[in-house]
Amino acid sequence: MTIKQKVEAACSMAGITVTELGRKMGMSQQSISKRLKTGKFTQEELEQMAEIMGCEYHSIFVFPDGNKVD
Repeated sequence: MTIKQKVEAACSMAGITVTELGRKMGMSQQSISKRLKTGKFTQEELEQMAEIMGCEYHSIFVFPDGNKVD
């Protein structure tokens, strides 16, 4: 599973769009889309994504109810 697929699946589970995630991270829709295509995010950015979505990031997204995207 690519990082793009992981982020999209985690956003779906969290009930937010990728565009909304990007906005909450201070990125434009174009910027988050481009970054997802390349899959290049820092560990800190991935952890920030998880915090925004209400989950934890451990190279996978882990939600409080036990759902995981790996």
